[in-house]
Amino acid sequence: AVHDLDMSRFIAGQDPIEILATGSCHIDKSILELEGSERFDTASCIVRYPDGLQAIIDVCRQSSYGYDQRAEVLGTLGMIQTDNVYPNTAKIYKNDFTGNADMPYDFFLSRYNEAYVTETIAFCEALVNDSPVPCTGEDGLVALIMAIAADKSAEENRWVSFSEIVESVYCENPTECQLLAQSDIFPEGFRPKTNARDLLIPDVDAKKKDGVQILETAGVNGEE
Repeated sequence: AVHDLDMSRFIAGQDPIEILATGSCHIDKSILELEGSERFDTASCIVRYPDGLQAIIDVCRQSSYGYDQRAEVLGTLGMIQTDNVYPNTAKIYKNDFTGNADMPYDFFLSRYNEAYVTETIAFCEALVNDSPVPCTGEDGLVALIMAIAADKSAEENRWVSFSEIVESVYCENPTECQLLAQSDIFPEGFRPKTNARDLLIPDVDAKKKDGVQILETAGVNGEE
């Protein structure tokens, strides 16, 4: 659901702080042998944002009635919905049926034809004019972190903060943590709360210079 998570951030207009996810398998039991979220064909996520806003995402690998992707935003003053895309706008009204004359498009290239064309034009214009692209590398990285956090949440059955993922992925050693985890490429809420400098190996010369003080501290704390 990485694209759906990404879209929730776009619609919210802010960076999320944590996620709760759960999944199950109802369609193809053979995938139960896979690891992580790959064994789920149906999943739900709750994404929490700083101001209390919550995004609820439901996904399933199969839809018998076409490519079903809808969105709804509910606010204090009203609501807005987006529907599926159909080959035409014709509707049928009969004594035993009322609804669209055709099924929704059943393939993502048809469903998002206009979006693919628009993003390709924007990318080419950015190359030609040396201008910023509408979607940055940061947008892609944040979406990936959200998806990794969702996987961890479903596995451990708990809320997972996005800063936790950044810290576990990018603080494998002090150098990487210093260069990446505290980098401006991450939104503020995604950065680990701990000071990355605390993970750096102490300077040897500084330890020798302050040797007396270190020994005294060690004696007080009962450390060797």
